[in-house]
Amino acid sequence: MSYPMQFRRIMDKPDIEAILFAYAVRSTSAHVQMLSETGLADGKSATAILQALGAMSESLARGEALIEEDDADVYDALERKLKESLGELAQIASLAKSRNDQLATDLRLYLRDAVLQIAAGIIDLRRQIIELAERDLDIVMPGYTHMQPAEAILLSHWWLANESRFSRDFARLFDLYERLNVLPLGACVLAGAKEPIDRTLVARFLGFNDVIENSLDAVSDRDFLIEFSSFATLTGLHLSQIGSELSIWATQEFGFVRLPRHLVVRSQSFPLKRNPEILEVLRARPALIYGRLMEFIAELKAINTGFSQDLQECVPGLFDVVETVKLLLDLSNAVLPGLELDQERMKEVACADLLNVNHALDYLLAKGLSREQSTKAVEQLAAYCRTRNKYLSDLALSEWQQFSPAFEMDIYDYIAMEESVGAFCSFGGSSKGQVEQALNRSKAALERDQAQLAQQSRLVNSKPEKTVYKS
Repeated sequence: MSYPMQFRRIMDKPDIEAILFAYAVRSTSAHVQMLSETGLADGKSATAILQALGAMSESLARGEALIEEDDADVYDALERKLKESLGELAQIASLAKSRNDQLATDLRLYLRDAVLQIAAGIIDLRRQIIELAERDLDIVMPGYTHMQPAEAILLSHWWLANESRFSRDFARLFDLYERLNVLPLGACVLAGAKEPIDRTLVARFLGFNDVIENSLDAVSDRDFLIEFSSFATLTGLHLSQIGSELSIWATQEFGFVRLPRHLVVRSQSFPLKRNPEILEVLRARPALIYGRLMEFIAELKAINTGFSQDLQECVPGLFDVVETVKLLLDLSNAVLPGLELDQERMKEVACADLLNVNHALDYLLAKGLSREQSTKAVEQLAAYCRTRNKYLSDLALSEWQQFSPAFEMDIYDYIAMEESVGAFCSFGGSSKGQVEQALNRSKAALERDQAQLAQQSRLVNSKPEKTVYKS
């Protein structure tokens, strides 16, 4: 597919082993530092190992591939590289840990970073939506039930409905972060270490809030996989909904929005046609997340408590979910501010479908007519407008009075589209006053969440990962 340049990674897949290598270096460095501080390894040996690990980290930062074809996995490659540099001294790095607890640790390190990055993406998306809601405060559009026009609303009200969804997604993400940010390392294969290691020290070096106490649970727990994928499923669902609705709005039949040229794809069959494929990706790609969630549940549902290969089978899917959520957020953050609105078309549809006719009914009820009389008059009025292709505002007073003599000149105030929207003035309603209040609340909530994210990022980044000891 000929996607715009900034969206070429729509088809990218993450290099799992390369990504895990950096986290394996981090966790091994923290473990070796702990061994030195507890006297389980001498300072000179620890310094040599940490320097070798530091060199690996620099190589990874330069984009060098450290895994070779004969390496079974990232841990095999790390042990090989240490042995090439240090000989038998490299064995110290494997003291009191196993691949079981290290994989569990590295997955948490990876996902912890991903959670903070995704949280920042949600913050950016919410900020974009709030800015759009503020911009579109005076734009009237039709609101829909059962995909049929129901009542006129403000476009800002629609934007803020979406912002509310992503606000809940942010809260869910931070809720699971607390259970994610605990350390499994030191559980070894499953029964714990025979050496008197200090697991809380490793937790501090790596920025974890606590350790997982039970060693058996530490190596086998993958609750965080299901929790994160559940969060991702809901976020993907919300992104898919907004993508789906905008795809409909971008059709010629609706004509509410257009994508700028740099965000559409030229049709190969019809050269003059531009397709909003980015919105279609936004609508469809979350299906991958839903499938991965079911995969994880199926892989984990019946395994014994302890380490099994099933736990490693989940790893590619986790990386896939993370990269998919990041991609969808990036697409949304790029597409939404670029939308070109046809506000006259929105208002035209709202008027054409007589969404303000209920206000004529309320008018007659207020004049003392019975509901039966009012309903009959309004139904005849609506039929009259449709057969003559007229809006209510087009009717002369004499036309109104054909259906009820109770109609007077003030009916035009009742059925003005702006007045119709303004009638919904209850808390959370779509009147301009209520939408402005909701906008202020959304801004305040965004500021609180942004401060929470900044604080958590500082906590993680302020804790030492390693110290190189002088020999």
